[in-house]
Amino acid sequence: MTANFGRQGLIAYAHHAGRLAMADVSTYEEGLAAERLGVDFIGTTLSGYTPYSPRLETPDFELVRQLSARVKVPVIAEGRIWTPEEAALALEAGASYVVVGSAITRPQLITARYVQAMRKVAE
Repeated sequence: MTANFGRQGLIAYAHHAGRLAMADVSTYEEGLAAERLGVDFIGTTLSGYTPYSPRLETPDFELVRQLSARVKVPVIAEGRIWTPEEAALALEAGASYVVVGSAITRPQLITARYVQAMRKVAE
């Protein structure tokens, strides 16, 4: 089946099929727009990965904080969460859920972070 849905139509279609809809956003404005469209969750997944969102080395706790204070749907903190402490900070910032991805699923990145930290001490 091929369909040409707009964003709102796609969300309505998902709901009609008994499914939930999640929006991955990179900015506060995108999060507000996603809620207006009717999504069930908002994830901060794209923050720092679009040309117009802040480039951060750490999770975008400020975006989580802003969205959690404003929207009525759950906010999912996702992106650059490398430590249990950062996951806890995301919850403190208001996230309903926290996604820990590469920090536990990509062994080559996990190893590289250890090597980088040990090299700093060795220098």
